[in-house]
Amino acid sequence: MHTNRTRRTAFFFCLSLAAALVFCGCAKPVQPPLPVGQLKLGLAYFSQPAAPSDMLAGYTVEDLPRIDAKDLNGMDALFASVLAEKSKNSFHSRESAVHCAKTVREQEGVNNNQAALRTWSAIGRCMGVDLLVVPQLFEYRERDGGSFGAVTPARVVMDIYVIDVRNESLISRSRFDETQTALASNLLEANKFFKRGGQWITAADLAREGMEKAVQDLGL
Repeated sequence: MHTNRTRRTAFFFCLSLAAALVFCGCAKPVQPPLPVGQLKLGLAYFSQPAAPSDMLAGYTVEDLPRIDAKDLNGMDALFASVLAEKSKNSFHSRESAVHCAKTVREQEGVNNNQAALRTWSAIGRCMGVDLLVVPQLFEYRERDGGSFGAVTPARVVMDIYVIDVRNESLISRSRFDETQTALASNLLEANKFFKRGGQWITAADLAREGMEKAVQDLGL
């Protein structure tokens, strides 16, 4: 009888702890919305930095697998969808950024060895925008398995930046570095486990979380 009571107590303690982690948690400071006003916003395309000159902040990690162009294009479509759903602002399109990137890199004195901030600023000016949102994807690993059992979980690492192209300055950055973990592995992330329906999600689902986080972090 004592053993059964002890087991029940332990069960309800764990259940209460998980519930507390779901509904409570440390509040994270959120950057106030960008002072957009009459400023024009542009949306760049996802790229995978391959060299220090491609980086807007931080550093590249050596020997990372190259991300397929299909996945990068999929991220572009997904981010456009998230912004349309979550943001109150309008953005000059990725297609404009692609065209301007080609134009800028063909101009004399601007090439792929140029510092990333200067290159993206030139692309933004070509687009006719004041602020440019630049997403960079470092790792994109799809889960190995199904929604109720994954051998290898999904992993996504990305940065999303806002730069002021008028004075070539980096305004803000949202970092997302996430590998899904099982509830038993990390009770501190129980809120994420329940929010995901207790299932193993895809890399695209994980990336959407990072994009929604960026909209909040950057005040988009």
